[in-house]
Amino acid sequence: MKRSLVFALLLVAVLLAACASPTAAPAPAAPGAAPKAVGEPIKIAIIAAMSGTNAVLGDWMKKGVTLAVEEKNKAGGIQGRQIQVIVYDDEADPTKSVGLAQKVASEDKVMAAWATSNSTSALADIPIFAQYKIPQFTNGTNVDITNKGSAYIFRATPAGPSFEDTLIDFLVKKGMKKFAIIADTSAYGKGEGDYQEAALKRNNLTATTREAFGIDDKDFTGQLTKILQGQPEVLLLASSEVASGLIAKQARQLGFKGQIAGGAAVGTPKFVETATAEIAEGVIFTTPWLPNDADAQSKAFVTAYKARWNEDAEFHGANTYDGTQLLLQAMEKANPLTPENVAAEMHKIKGYKGLQGTFNVTDKGETITGTLVCIVKGGKLTVYTGN
Repeated sequence: MKRSLVFALLLVAVLLAACASPTAAPAPAAPGAAPKAVGEPIKIAIIAAMSGTNAVLGDWMKKGVTLAVEEKNKAGGIQGRQIQVIVYDDEADPTKSVGLAQKVASEDKVMAAWATSNSTSALADIPIFAQYKIPQFTNGTNVDITNKGSAYIFRATPAGPSFEDTLIDFLVKKGMKKFAIIADTSAYGKGEGDYQEAALKRNNLTATTREAFGIDDKDFTGQLTKILQGQPEVLLLASSEVASGLIAKQARQLGFKGQIAGGAAVGTPKFVETATAEIAEGVIFTTPWLPNDADAQSKAFVTAYKARWNEDAEFHGANTYDGTQLLLQAMEKANPLTPENVAAEMHKIKGYKGLQGTFNVTDKGETITGTLVCIVKGGKLTVYTGN
């Protein structure tokens, strides 16, 4: 009897305590606050040149992608999940890049990959990501990238001909007729040199000379000596930022007085830094975006980029930021959220307004076209406003 009475009293005490101290409900989120992300993070890989001659390309890619991802995570992530960026260095070596592509596809289980910052490696990685049905993004400009027939490859900037056609047509209209080309042997350099030659042919012109070199070369005296024998009016560059800067410097040292011009790599702070502001002065280039564009979207990006990285924004960081915005949009709409569904949603994107212009994703994975004619003036990259 006593045991029953004690048990009953204990039960009443517990019930009274529960009523006196109810479990508090979760506090509502502050007005305007992003919902808290839950679940496993969504992984995005970056495979790029983080060391070597092309390291600046990987650095710019990492910064553009990371900025976009951090902004999205701050806003609540994707479908209630945060996004995690994992970065690998392929040293611009296609063999290493393929090994890393296999790793991120089979082991890391990524939702998408930026692979890579160089056309040669991007081309090598395409079969891997196509096999695993994982969206692959690149800012490599070689046209073969989107001609391989993969439904999983997407270029985040105009292809090479958009740069070189605009450049050559402009220079020809300026009355220039004698062009020489110096291009490296990578897929990027060879491609840009080919597009330059095609643009010249369309204008009924032929290059006086075309010289080639390895991507890590630093001395171009032999090639430039042959080029200068043809007395060109224009020296066309088709190589990396560093090599292009060194070529411009050495060409001037050898007495070249004509116009120096090039595409994407020339329109960068790294080219100006390598060549020096004095040598780079007056160099003409093409690009779809400059950091001094006046629209509000560009101003916001430039401000955010500077605040995050303590350096000025440039074209490669902008195009990878644009491409990541497309990816984030596709991930939001994918249902269920799988790499294959993300790729399918990517192909539906039309009319997206980005930093570089209006994006319309094609069946081949092209996203945008069109470039501006620009010039290095006072050490700055500026839109060409002359006649």
